[in-house]
Amino acid sequence: MTVLRVVSQSAEATADGAASANNSAAAAAGGTAHVYAGGSRAVNCRLDSSTLSSAGCAPVTQSPRAPEAQDDLLAALDATIARARRSELYRERLAGVRVRTLADVAAIPLTTRADLQQAGVNGTRAAPLAAICHYGESSGTSGASNSVWLTPGDLDRSAQAMRAAHPDVFAPGRVILNRFPFMAAPAHLMQLIAQSGGGVAVPAGNINWDVPFPRALELAQRTGACVLAALPLEPVVLGALARARGLDPARDLGFDALFLGGAPLPPALQARLARDWGARVIELYGSTETMLLGTSCTAGALHLETTLAHCEVIVPETGEPAPPGGEGRLVVTTLSLEGSPLVRFDTGDVVRQSRVPCRCGSLRPSLTVLGRADERLDLAGHRLYPYELIDAGAAAADALASAIFFIAVLPDRVLVRIEGLQAVADPVAAFRARLPGVVVEVEEVGPNELLDVEMLSRSPRVYKPIVLADWRRPGRKVLTVVEGMMEWPRPGWAESRRWLTRKLRTARRRRRLAREVRLAARAER
Repeated sequence: MTVLRVVSQSAEATADGAASANNSAAAAAGGTAHVYAGGSRAVNCRLDSSTLSSAGCAPVTQSPRAPEAQDDLLAALDATIARARRSELYRERLAGVRVRTLADVAAIPLTTRADLQQAGVNGTRAAPLAAICHYGESSGTSGASNSVWLTPGDLDRSAQAMRAAHPDVFAPGRVILNRFPFMAAPAHLMQLIAQSGGGVAVPAGNINWDVPFPRALELAQRTGACVLAALPLEPVVLGALARARGLDPARDLGFDALFLGGAPLPPALQARLARDWGARVIELYGSTETMLLGTSCTAGALHLETTLAHCEVIVPETGEPAPPGGEGRLVVTTLSLEGSPLVRFDTGDVVRQSRVPCRCGSLRPSLTVLGRADERLDLAGHRLYPYELIDAGAAAADALASAIFFIAVLPDRVLVRIEGLQAVADPVAAFRARLPGVVVEVEEVGPNELLDVEMLSRSPRVYKPIVLADWRRPGRKVLTVVEGMMEWPRPGWAESRRWLTRKLRTARRRRRLAREVRLAARAER
């Protein structure tokens, strides 16, 4: 085990023509088309007004002009408030509220996650069940989960916005390995993109015993998948599995795009994944409550989808707008959700606004998502967010030619544990370059200490449930329903010994660190 420790001392186009054409085509077909233009592109989102009207739910109405035009934006915000009033959450809160200026919007009280939880399962639903096609819940990682109801149009608008933003990624014939968990909306958006001609989806949600990591890797090989849609850790795990099987992810697998979201994805981690896979990394940002909020461009900037949501960045202590280029809390008013519209929803995310126009040429605002406000860490006088720590940790791991690392924040330092492959630079210097002044300890550990590929390869095989087994035939001799549903591979003696040795080493390290934490706590008393 190698341990390095240091204290840093450094201080430091228009879419109007397309809109008109699309609206005319929709009118000829007897429907209602809404073209939202953002920057230099337009998204055509057609709503079936007859279906919604018969269900008692008016369709979303938007001006065909760019929402950046103030009159159109105000009209869209006013329409959102009218839809939101149909829900229990907003019926009294927004009674009599009309939007004539942006000051009218700023005067509306924030909607918090606590408000959503107090509203209950049906509290945010603003459309009748006959108009709803999808129910979802937030993961609950920061507390209780929130309920969301979506119409077909809600899902379709986010899906079409993603496809329009990345036509080279989502195109006919391109195979998408869809590893997003299927309780999360992105998994369904990927399926919709494929169904609309944007590729061939392979549904393989990763929180699913039916498609464990080894099977996902095999699916990627068999189908020739070129897009991986997943949580950011997915390519790290699949890459480790591939190398354990003698495969080079960039050479032997066909991925050319990694479409990742659901967790921090800072530059150092993006760069490492891009090199390991020989693929472009695209960041996806949104939430269960708001649906799609933005994706990153070819220049790597995360652009907001101004056609789908009106976003404010505020200083939480005052409620005033954050200064240009400054940090603040992201507040979202959905412009295109019918099922569960939200007005001035405090996402809890701390973001940093970009100061300069993006090199990609898009006029849409861009920002960096630093993390949840309640995840902020105060360490030795430094205010840190998960994004910054993961960026520094990924940079340290990259210095050891690795993407496998784990960060533990201790009372007196940050511990970065890395499964190093080859020292190509100083990991401490790489960490310090991103977080100067933070005390860091880098601990290099052996293979499988942090990401046990052997154990992942022993994932259970899952079958359809059975209540009958013919023991006269060759194969498994099943005696219980559970045995019929899954089969656990039996590791050999050598593999079991390696696994036990790794577990004991981790347990010893945990005990030593826990003792340090207890002693530090006593010293503070």
